[in-house]
Amino acid sequence: MQKSKLFLNLFKQMCMFCLILAGVSMTIKAQKWKQYSDVEKAGWSSEKLEEARQFAAEIGSATVLIVDRGNVVSAWGHIDHPYKSASIRKSIYDATMGATHFQKPFNLNASVDSLKIDDIKKLSDQEKTATLENLMTARSGIYHPAAYETRSNAKRRPKRFSAAPGKFWYYNNWDFNVTAIAFNKLTQKTIEEAFVKNLAIPLGMEDFEKNHVFRWREPRLSKHPAVTFRLSARDLARIGQLYLNQGKWENKRIVSEKWIKRSTTPFTTFEENHYRGAKNGYGRLWWIFPARSGTKSSYQKYQRIAALGAGGQIMVLIPKIDVLIVHLADTNSGRGVNDGKVITLLNKILDAKTKPKESKSLQQIKIKKLSDKKPITLREDYSLISKKRRADLEGVFMFTDKIGVKFYQTDSRLFLQPLGMPLSDAEVFQVSDGSLRSPLVNLVVLPTENKTGGKIKEIMMSFRGRQMKGIRKDQ
Repeated sequence: MQKSKLFLNLFKQMCMFCLILAGVSMTIKAQKWKQYSDVEKAGWSSEKLEEARQFAAEIGSATVLIVDRGNVVSAWGHIDHPYKSASIRKSIYDATMGATHFQKPFNLNASVDSLKIDDIKKLSDQEKTATLENLMTARSGIYHPAAYETRSNAKRRPKRFSAAPGKFWYYNNWDFNVTAIAFNKLTQKTIEEAFVKNLAIPLGMEDFEKNHVFRWREPRLSKHPAVTFRLSARDLARIGQLYLNQGKWENKRIVSEKWIKRSTTPFTTFEENHYRGAKNGYGRLWWIFPARSGTKSSYQKYQRIAALGAGGQIMVLIPKIDVLIVHLADTNSGRGVNDGKVITLLNKILDAKTKPKESKSLQQIKIKKLSDKKPITLREDYSLISKKRRADLEGVFMFTDKIGVKFYQTDSRLFLQPLGMPLSDAEVFQVSDGSLRSPLVNLVVLPTENKTGGKIKEIMMSFRGRQMKGIRKDQ
């Protein structure tokens, strides 16, 4: 009975809407994609598409989906596997919020102060004047450490109190994480709950399940978690097509046209020599790239709207030709793809675009292989770690004299802090085989049980293909 209660409590805390998510697979009416029977008539060179597919296989892409005017042109790799979306999550937030706002508007000018949002390091009066839209546009002026922040972004983080809200752009995970918190306070719905009800179900997502949403916490840095998603290419493409359709799906309005226009219009345009590229821009949780006149690039000659994530995760929308492309890598297996290689691939794909002829004939999707490598199967058996086991694990374990991990507790949950490694803290859970794992990091910790009971003395940890033995070194 106690174990059952712990299991239920886990999903209540992880998703905060366990019962709704548990019924997703039963309530979603899947909308199947259709594929053009003759890509040549649809306006694509089959020969050049094959060249692009071969290049995608060479660079290690996990899946690519190309959609033209609402139908699939080509599908490569595991289009049905829910890969880690990384920072694509931010554009997912925007679509979720837009769908919720269409049903019942809420105030995007609400301030951090009015929503009673604070953090470990208290916010100043100036910081508290930042609005929800400031957060969504990465212009809050709040430079507090954040969960799920990359080292490169942390290095670029401006000094606290150096800019007033609305005055300066910084790609800020604090802003994005707190966007979800502000949304919850304004609507009394979690971003996860609203995603299921207002997007996943209306769009007929085929592959989304309850364990594909996770709240990434780093309690030593911030009170506010990052809500992360795993989505398949064919489900992610539904969100992209919704935006290309100006908020309609199957002729039903889901997001207002006004919301989409505002979110995909630059609030920030980058100056010369900016590390994000001169004249590129950022809207409301979406990237905007202008058409480049005189370019020889098939990709850059169009204006593009994109959702981007580390490791090669990208969904790019090209409104002028009603085309979207999803590219995902198996980052959970350590097989990310360099951004430059992804851009080269996108150029090769768009080099295949020709003028469409008659293209009404459709068929079921035919998937072409990219690799014999199979993606990691997602586990569904995470459970909270008992109070006694947390106490037995808490402490420092060293693999070498300089590298180790520290287990610590916060809010009756267990976290792992890397020591001597430039990595983020990770929350860990127990799974049915007795190991400890994280839903977002491909690590496995096997505690060596102490026969006499009490504190665990040794652990074996597998991470990035390495196995390391850790010895307790409590101070």
